[in-house]
Amino acid sequence: MPFPRRSFSPLSVKTYGMVFIVLVTLFFSFTSWLMLNKIHTTRLEVERNSQRAASAEIAQALQQMTKELEQAALALAAWDETRQQLSDPSYYGYWRGNRALLGGIVPDYVMAVELYNRQGHPLGAVSRGMPSNAERQPHTEITKQGGRDFIYLTQPVQDLEVMGQVSGYAVLKIDFRPALLSVRTFRYADAASIALSLHEGEVIRSGLAERVLYSAVPNEEMSALLQFLTRYQFQIAVIVLLLSWVFYVALSALLAKPLLRLSQHIDALRGGHDGLMLEPLGGGLAVKELEKVRRSLNDYQRELESMHASLDQKNTELWTMAHRDPLTGVFNRRSFDEDWKMLLSVASGHRVAVSVMLFDCDHFKPINDTYGHHAGDQVLKSIAHALQDTLRSGDRLYRLGGDEFATMFLDADIRPVEEIAKRCVEAVDQYDFSTLGIKEPIRISIGLAHAESVHAENLAVLQKQADVAMYYAKRPGHGKIALYTEDMAHDGNALFSNQVTNAVFEAISSGACLEMHYQPVVNLGSRKIEYYEALVRIRRDQELIMPGAIFPVVEGRRLEAEMDFAVMGKILENLRDGLIPAGSGLSVNISGPAIVHPRISEKLAEFEPFLKDYNLVLEITETALITQLQRASANLNQFRATGFKVALDDFGSGYSSLGYLANMPVDIVKFDISLIRSLEQDDERQGGIVEGLAMMIRKAGYSMVAEGLETEQTLERAGRLGFSHGQGYCLGRPSPLAG
Repeated sequence: MPFPRRSFSPLSVKTYGMVFIVLVTLFFSFTSWLMLNKIHTTRLEVERNSQRAASAEIAQALQQMTKELEQAALALAAWDETRQQLSDPSYYGYWRGNRALLGGIVPDYVMAVELYNRQGHPLGAVSRGMPSNAERQPHTEITKQGGRDFIYLTQPVQDLEVMGQVSGYAVLKIDFRPALLSVRTFRYADAASIALSLHEGEVIRSGLAERVLYSAVPNEEMSALLQFLTRYQFQIAVIVLLLSWVFYVALSALLAKPLLRLSQHIDALRGGHDGLMLEPLGGGLAVKELEKVRRSLNDYQRELESMHASLDQKNTELWTMAHRDPLTGVFNRRSFDEDWKMLLSVASGHRVAVSVMLFDCDHFKPINDTYGHHAGDQVLKSIAHALQDTLRSGDRLYRLGGDEFATMFLDADIRPVEEIAKRCVEAVDQYDFSTLGIKEPIRISIGLAHAESVHAENLAVLQKQADVAMYYAKRPGHGKIALYTEDMAHDGNALFSNQVTNAVFEAISSGACLEMHYQPVVNLGSRKIEYYEALVRIRRDQELIMPGAIFPVVEGRRLEAEMDFAVMGKILENLRDGLIPAGSGLSVNISGPAIVHPRISEKLAEFEPFLKDYNLVLEITETALITQLQRASANLNQFRATGFKVALDDFGSGYSSLGYLANMPVDIVKFDISLIRSLEQDDERQGGIVEGLAMMIRKAGYSMVAEGLETEQTLERAGRLGFSHGQGYCLGRPSPLAG
């Protein structure tokens, strides 16, 4: 499926120039961004490398600090004075404040030392910030106090007299940051940024490395390089802007102004100023391409002026082709419809006399079939010329189709109109058709309808009334001219009476008066109803119009496809209303014009939801498939693939039954009632032919249906011949279904 094109308002040359400048600026900006992004990426990589180096440096320092702290704790625990204090803490306060911290045993970053006996109790009053009791096992605690980070290291003091026994515990309080900075000089990590990620009073015993916060030493060289490139890009941007301004000025002078003059010249031509020629554009700095456009436009203007004269003539010819009949030269059906609508709009609301006259050539079809289409065309042309010469100079003659012509009269009394009709009949009667090789006399019949009314709806029925009068005129004794009267509407003997014709038209247009009767198709083996054939009736004013009266009108007006579609709509209503018994089936009759109609697939698609619950059969009359056989076969194959079954109806009544059976996609063969009735006669030859056909078709794998079974004797014989299904009055008459 193609996407719809979106239309945009055109832009000026200056606008396009600005767009170009913007695009160039964006391009340089993009390239600059790429360069800066590359520098930024490099700087990030250097920073990541510095961060990794700083991280390794911090890890090594932590490891070294931990080792030194452990050595200092061990040295304090092994010191003789430490054991003396645990034995005799008489001078513990002095020892703790002077000897322990200043005796050179522990590093300077040890802020306090506290000794505890083997029960974990301090030897004296504990110093500020030291624990009141010691855990009796070696461990390390890190905490934040007063905004500073401290490490508390507990080390057991072994008893020298009793192997494996602890005589007490030494606890060291270490300032973390001085302890870490004392072990090494940092190159990659910023020493001033080193700290621990702890909340005030928070205590941890492990995961020291994960809590260390630090920053890598910045790379000054990279910062200087970035500043240099930024200044360089700014200088490039200034140069690009200056060049863009120069380009914009040149574009305005060389293109924008000349194109504006060109546009103004075209506007002047559009305003109807003929004979204008465009002077050279651009002065001394003219653009070659624009000059070529100017010369071409002037040449085109000259040619256009010469074409204007012939254009009016072409328009007249085109109107004639659209409103004239190509064969006879008179006005066509389209022109009649337009003039009729105009007449109704003019006459509506005014009391004015309107007359419609319809002409029809008597027995034209036999003449056309006997002498050929060329002779038939010559007859129509001769009739048209004779009628046109007879009508008044202002009257229009229309060919409505086939051999039917019409004219209309506004504000004319019926008597002069009748005189014109008589002259038309005489003109055709006196025409010498023998020059065309026609031996039979050519006659026409005329139907007249006349009304004087102010209501458009009363005038709108004049065409139908004239149609009824024309068929009435064809009857003997009417002088080939008939004026419509109310009696004709009630005359049931008129050909295609107004009642039947109107009923057929109403049924096709709305489907309101259609009534479906269903005749069962019975399985001859089980005597059970398998499906129903849908048969159409029209109910009008409590009267049931049968197919014998319906289809002559339908076929005469070539409305077979329209009638079939209306019937399908009514059948769909019955299916939706549940009138057809579930689990059974339904057969729908399809005429030849309908099976090749462009809308047949669309119509039958509405039946597809019912295929899962019903066995749906399309009955095609084999005589209806004489024309467009290939297209009909293609359509039927498509419907069979969807799930429909196809039945060849009235088998044996057409011209080449076996030929159709061999070439058409058929599932079911319905023997014509004439063949079935031959089984009731004593003619052995005809009965033998039916038996032979039945045997051959049954062996070919087709399902056979016998139509017209009216007696038990015929029913039994059909069963012996291999007919699987039967249909007829002895099995069930057509009737409406009640659901």
